[in-house]
Amino acid sequence: MKIKTWATVLLLSLAAHSVVIYRFMTEGILFSGKGDSIAQMIPFQLYLYEQFSKFNFFYDMGFGIGGDFFRSLAYYYSTSPIAYLNFGVIYILDLFLPLNTGSPDFWFVNQFMVSFFKLAAIIYITYRLFRLLGINRYASMASAFLYGYSTVYFFFTFTWSFFSDVMFYLPLTIYGMERFFSERKIGIFIVGIALTLHSNFYFSYYQFIFVLFYFSYRTLYHKKSDVVRWQTKVAVIIIASFIGLAISAVGFSTGVTSYLLNDRTLPPIKLKPFIDFIIHYNLFYDGYYAVIPFLTVMALSTFRLYRNYTFRLFAVITWLFMAGSLSPLFDSFFNGFSIDQRRWVYMLVFSSAGVIAVYLQHLKSLTLKEVTVSLIPVTIIYSLSIIGAGKSLVWLLFIPVIVIIIMLYIQRGNKSAYQCLILTIIVMNLFFVYDYMREQIDTLHPFEERNLSFVQSDKYNSEVQRSIISKIKAENPASRIDWQTSATHNTPLYQHFNGIKLYSSIFDKDIYQFYDKELNVTMDTDSNSIYYRLGERANLYSLFNVDHSIRTGNPATLPYGFELTDTRHGRDKDYEIYRNTYQLPNVRVTDNIYNVNELNTPLDREHAMLTGVVLNQPSNSRIEPARNLLNQTEMRLNNATYEGETLVVSKEQGGLVLKLPDNISDQYKDLYVDLSIELKTPSRYHYVWINEIYQSRKPLDDDYRRFNPRITMRIKADKLIQLKLMTGTYHVKVNGIYAEDYQTLKKAVNQPRHTLTEQRNKLTAHLKPHSAGYAVIPVPYLNGMEATVDGKKAEVKEGNYLMTAIKVNQDAKEVSLTYTPPYFHLYQLISIVGIVIAIWYSSQIRRKNKISALSNEKEINIIASPAE
Repeated sequence: MKIKTWATVLLLSLAAHSVVIYRFMTEGILFSGKGDSIAQMIPFQLYLYEQFSKFNFFYDMGFGIGGDFFRSLAYYYSTSPIAYLNFGVIYILDLFLPLNTGSPDFWFVNQFMVSFFKLAAIIYITYRLFRLLGINRYASMASAFLYGYSTVYFFFTFTWSFFSDVMFYLPLTIYGMERFFSERKIGIFIVGIALTLHSNFYFSYYQFIFVLFYFSYRTLYHKKSDVVRWQTKVAVIIIASFIGLAISAVGFSTGVTSYLLNDRTLPPIKLKPFIDFIIHYNLFYDGYYAVIPFLTVMALSTFRLYRNYTFRLFAVITWLFMAGSLSPLFDSFFNGFSIDQRRWVYMLVFSSAGVIAVYLQHLKSLTLKEVTVSLIPVTIIYSLSIIGAGKSLVWLLFIPVIVIIIMLYIQRGNKSAYQCLILTIIVMNLFFVYDYMREQIDTLHPFEERNLSFVQSDKYNSEVQRSIISKIKAENPASRIDWQTSATHNTPLYQHFNGIKLYSSIFDKDIYQFYDKELNVTMDTDSNSIYYRLGERANLYSLFNVDHSIRTGNPATLPYGFELTDTRHGRDKDYEIYRNTYQLPNVRVTDNIYNVNELNTPLDREHAMLTGVVLNQPSNSRIEPARNLLNQTEMRLNNATYEGETLVVSKEQGGLVLKLPDNISDQYKDLYVDLSIELKTPSRYHYVWINEIYQSRKPLDDDYRRFNPRITMRIKADKLIQLKLMTGTYHVKVNGIYAEDYQTLKKAVNQPRHTLTEQRNKLTAHLKPHSAGYAVIPVPYLNGMEATVDGKKAEVKEGNYLMTAIKVNQDAKEVSLTYTPPYFHLYQLISIVGIVIAIWYSSQIRRKNKISALSNEKEINIIASPAE
């Protein structure tokens, strides 16, 4: 029977994927979204597999500007058991059948395979749950398919493939709970809790809310089939949950740590009490976030079914979710009272499937009158939806067909009519999701931006780009390259080079502290999800060993000291390769110490890092402070008025013009303009433009806008500084103007060329003759780093605000740096102990169940004896 069930499940999964497979085979269209999926999900999977297959699990200097990728990607795949299973299968296959795992193309195809088996697993475990709840196999399979292959599944998998993992963990956990209530077996519940907590801290919060409500309802309202009392339910479920938490210690602690060490400073959030009733939010017809079948409406409108315990349970949950969907406050609640993100909708689809399952189970007991009454809200809802959307969808044709079959079945009650109904519901769901693909996904994700031609083009990953990277890396593999394709900032992760960019949801807060507060680096946009480049500041480029920059457009914004060395012609564009003429060694040793509190401007801090190391300890050196040239400027207005610190711009590209003495541009190379600026008028995309440097800024109410009103923009030395803005009202204050002649950088280049190599989780510096001091490695310092100098343990500190500094004596020749997350081995031990306890505890519960069953059997025999 199980073989037949699995065969059916696999066949349904294949049918569900038939359209996307056909599109891929005939037109090369990917099962991946044009935005986050192509820009984040595929690069992260490729990158993590590359690291894990090399048995490097934590730190990599090529992850952005360097960092703990295991912790930073815990929100995505680094703690996902499903990703581990996928990676494991790929690793084994690669041993016998070499796979091109280093290419994004492989991972785009792999997306189909993972989704196929994942959907099959979701359908199977949901089917098992409904069967356990007493639903017949036909209704169970159809309802499991409605949940598994829902618009939510497609949306999640297409956009953020790891999101749909949770659609497996939810029914698995509920199945484990129901199995304990009816059979006194707790093992699967522990597995469900452990997998959920290990996989994703973000979704664990969602699951906690749902499972807690479900458990509370099942405990407060006893079901006749339950074989355990409420006291036992509470005690065992709580203990089992803690055992699951212990098993998940590694993944859960990593997820929690990444959340706590993250910095997503947000502007004040103002939420409306109710949603705007637009197409995106229509739950019943063509909503973007979720669409539930019309059968849910019919079932919820069949009042006799509320007498059924299981129906009432799923109906209550469904009604709560449907009511909550009317307010962004509900979305915010599920997102930790933060931004209103509608990612909880998979739970609504799950409860909706439960409602339909019970409805189909009890269909024979209904009357034609009850079915007719349930069609009244269906008629109203879908008539209004068609009028509001101004279009009719294909799956609407199935409403009269299914209603007729239901009525025929109620009237005649034959099995063939019921089987025909189930088959029609399954076919309808295929059209249901296909309409969603056509109307929502295809509209927002054009084919030409998510097909094989696109990902093999100059916009994503062309042969010319890879050859340029290979040639540059041959010079010095440890140096960094300033380069990205137009599609994503995560280009370094899949083109296999050390970059200075990363697009992710989780960052170590020290990185943003470095960008925002300490060095005041201006990025090209004010995003909470991206850090990239180093403000085009030559000092920082050299300090971080950015030895090459690849450009495809106007090189006017290049940092000082970069010279053109080569030009390559691609299919769509030309590439200009620039080399940094002021390269510093990958490791610098210095005995000049500057105190972090004695440096007041970004330029002073850059000079201190070039000539020594900045530490949080007493200094032994001093920097000549940069002179503020602001008092030498003359200011005039350009289509604007300025009073106090309020600037009102009346015409596009109006603003301020500051005039410096004529000799400034001759005496210096660059100017650092320290500026406080913030738009005060209604939200829209806007910009800050000073001479050749341009920063795009998000609307004020954008969910991912990073609030950072103070910036430092590096421009080429000029006697005129022109601040150009969009029309509107701004708070503007010019804090300072500082000039740079790069004499400090030129002197810093003349030092021993120490080298750096990276192998697995270890960085090794090979030192040439030097004086005693600190070896400074330009990768982010993290708590958990350990260093040895010539085999002896050495002190590791955070230096230069972000980098790693290791104390060395003058005889040191080799410095090794390793990293393990704090308490990681303790969490491993807790996980192992948790697994042992889980096995023991599950066996104890099973043993008690057998004893209880034997006692009941003896009791029945004793009672039955006199009658015999």
